[in-house]
Amino acid sequence: MNDRIWLVLPGTEALISPYAVYTGSKLIEAAQPFAVTMISVVVGEDLEGILRGKNDVLVLTRVSLGEQPRVDRIHFYEEELAVGEPVRNLFSDSVFITDDYSGRDRLWIELNVLEVDTDTGERQAATVAFKSLAATAGAAFPALLPYSFAASAGVTVIQSLTSVLEKNERVIKFPFSLYPGAPRPGMAPLQEGTYVVFSQPRDAIRYRLESNGLLSLAGQPAKVSYAVFNVSTETPVTPSFVLNQKMATLLTQINSGNSNSARATLDFVTSTVQQYANYQKLQRYLQLKSKAQPSDKEAALMLDIEKVEELKPFLFKS
Repeated sequence: MNDRIWLVLPGTEALISPYAVYTGSKLIEAAQPFAVTMISVVVGEDLEGILRGKNDVLVLTRVSLGEQPRVDRIHFYEEELAVGEPVRNLFSDSVFITDDYSGRDRLWIELNVLEVDTDTGERQAATVAFKSLAATAGAAFPALLPYSFAASAGVTVIQSLTSVLEKNERVIKFPFSLYPGAPRPGMAPLQEGTYVVFSQPRDAIRYRLESNGLLSLAGQPAKVSYAVFNVSTETPVTPSFVLNQKMATLLTQINSGNSNSARATLDFVTSTVQQYANYQKLQRYLQLKSKAQPSDKEAALMLDIEKVEELKPFLFKS
């Protein structure tokens, strides 16, 4: 069977179909945290007709969980990368993280590997832009770029990124989905493991995923183009990444121009602001409660806070 996406179960090295569950499979269940992490990317000799020997390569993904908007994320940019040279030290390896999976949402991922055109006059601007991305916390989400740089620098970065995405050759472009629950025809279940995405459909029976995160064929490095990523419930959930991811999702939704999402966006913002306000009230209550002799006004404020319905479970635990 030929396919572009294959699965390697934990503790194994053989590539198998991701459209089934096996002995040892671990489906992602409701309330579980899980993370999707990029392991490696190889632009191989099978694409020699497209490439020029040494290439400027950009790796990015677009991700959506359930009905959320599709959010872009940049993982890697390198100049003059030799054909077949593996990319393993991605400056941003996190593709997606959740600390509380709903158990019912589909995870949609589009993998993109681009060969950036070095013949244009935009190369220097792109180089500066992506080096800035690597050095800026959270800026690997393009949606956050306007808020991560000074105004003039932000414009340069965004223009360079837009130009690259619109004009340059996609070495690998492959969208796929992982679904909750048991497998169904054509619907790969969301399960733990390492996934391999090829640039072209292949019969992967002879390939092996080595411990270094790269593919081998007949004991030699595989001379094909592919990307490897991992889905795991054991990867530590980084609160800062989760927060940046949520902000990028919200900003993407706001900037999408989709009128159907306006109500949902407003509801989300309202809910977020309300929760933050309640959190501040809870902090204030605990601060006043710790005082030996609160003033009359402070005591009155505590009584007001005790009347907030959303805070009662935290203030009056049985």
